[in-house]
Amino acid sequence: MAMLAALSGLPSLTSQISVFHVEHGIRPAEESRGDAEFVRIFCEERKIKYRVKHIPPGKVAAFAQRKGIGIEAAARYFRHKALSAEAVSLSSARLGAAYLGEAHSRAACLRMNTAILIAHTKDDALELSLMRFLRGSGPAGLAAMPQSRGRILRPLLGLTRADVIEYLKAKDIPWREDATNTDEEFLRNRIRNRLIPLLDEAFPSWKTGIAAMAQTQSLAAAFIFSEAGNRIKWDIQKSSISTETENFNTQPLIIREEAIFLAIDELLKDVKNARSVKRAVVRQFCSGLVNAADLGPVRITRDAGKITLSRKEKEFFERGVSFIN
Repeated sequence: MAMLAALSGLPSLTSQISVFHVEHGIRPAEESRGDAEFVRIFCEERKIKYRVKHIPPGKVAAFAQRKGIGIEAAARYFRHKALSAEAVSLSSARLGAAYLGEAHSRAACLRMNTAILIAHTKDDALELSLMRFLRGSGPAGLAAMPQSRGRILRPLLGLTRADVIEYLKAKDIPWREDATNTDEEFLRNRIRNRLIPLLDEAFPSWKTGIAAMAQTQSLAAAFIFSEAGNRIKWDIQKSSISTETENFNTQPLIIREEAIFLAIDELLKDVKNARSVKRAVVRQFCSGLVNAADLGPVRITRDAGKITLSRKEKEFFERGVSFIN
């Protein structure tokens, strides 16, 4: 609400804003649909374009159970799928309008891209770092939350949650609280409600330390990513990808691990939100403890001087990490 109110206060941007609300069908209908109605009224009063996507009740929970992932990760899958589809649709509509009006060159039209603005704050980034630290993530997982990634922009990432609340109160902007924010079944809420108050009391400077660690891990992840791509080359086939075992085994362990993740991404690049692989399993294989392993959407084997990843022909889902809403 703070991000929307701030953007809608800029006359030059008002006509370019479209609000897309995803109602996940997880919470009681009165509360969940009440949020959607609240946003609709806010937008109508300010003449902001608004659309809502209703996910049938039970669909997210059934998906989470079928895939063995958390309810928040499942909700994020559906939400980002809907957001991406809406962004593509809006970009196509703008492109068509530009051609019809003959107001832009082809090059200008091709640059017409719809961004997805998400209101993550500095607190969200710190919570995510703690979640991934507790889950044993590698450098990429511990890296700082990026200000932008593809279509996604996070304009509030430099502000704290307290800053946002102060702004809402100062501007007399209403908002609603998600009741699940107090449900400690979710790791995110246990971190927010239990661990962070303890850290605030016992280690007052912990936020500075975590933020510094995340920035360092961003640099480390970028370096490892580059080295893995340069040192280990893959032979890409239609449903498999392979590399020579001899060269693979001469590389440092972290390079081998990252090379496997890069190979998985390449093998599944046409499958949205495809990777759901635990680093511990990859490390077992890269350390030579096993010669074959199931890595979620792919299977990896070591045989006849080659390491091969083969794609499984089945439904895929998003990387198995809990995410912030």
